[in-house]
Amino acid sequence: MALYERGLFHQRAGEWEQAIFLFSQALQLQPDLAPAYRARAAAYLALGEAERALQDAQMAVALTPDLPEAHALLGEVLWRKFHDPIQALAAYDEAVRLDPALAPALFAARWACAETAGLTDRMAQLALEHEREYPSPLGAYYKGRALLAQGARRAAIEVVREAILEGDSLAALWFVLGDAYAADGAWPEALTCYEETWRRMEAGDPSLGTVLAHPEQALLRALGTAYLHVGRCAEAEEVFRRAAALSANDPDLPTLIGRAMICQAAR
Repeated sequence: MALYERGLFHQRAGEWEQAIFLFSQALQLQPDLAPAYRARAAAYLALGEAERALQDAQMAVALTPDLPEAHALLGEVLWRKFHDPIQALAAYDEAVRLDPALAPALFAARWACAETAGLTDRMAQLALEHEREYPSPLGAYYKGRALLAQGARRAAIEVVREAILEGDSLAALWFVLGDAYAADGAWPEALTCYEETWRRMEAGDPSLGTVLAHPEQALLRALGTAYLHVGRCAEAEEVFRRAAALSANDPDLPTLIGRAMICQAAR
């Protein structure tokens, strides 16, 4: 265990290579030392070595199947490095089953997995969990997003509008309300919501960043699409170009910029 403890010291200092070396030495002496596998998996994850992180996380689960932290770590590897929402969600859910106290900390990851995988029933379950177990103004965001995923556009609009009228006027709520109006084809209303989202973000409202990994890029793309649909083509092009500067790997943005330019030429 001395090697393992020394490895933890280096890991806490962010000295990942030295930590991995020591964990590996510890495992040579004690091949069934599950904590060393977990620690080494976390170190590999920090270094971006996905395959090695996965191997160690799977070994940790095999050695300690009743340890919730092992399943949570496996979920992190599967989600963050392999982008496998189905398997990651299963791992996260097992961690929560073993230790319900982990549910709040793992909520955002579980939600992201369910949404990415298009698991609409699971999204609805998680929205209810959020409302029941850790209520906050963001509850309307999750309920609205789950309703949208199920195709209930009007219900989503009503749920989020009601929350906003009751005073929960967060940027995240305005954004999902904009998405609900856009899904319903009500583009002027969607544009109003997206512009309000932008105003609130500029004023320092961080709520959209708590529910989206890249809030500014998502909002700029939504805002540009709304400008395009209401015929404000020059503004659409400007916003799409700003989005492209933030997200050069988005394959749809060049096409959207082209549509905005064609729209201007046609006027």
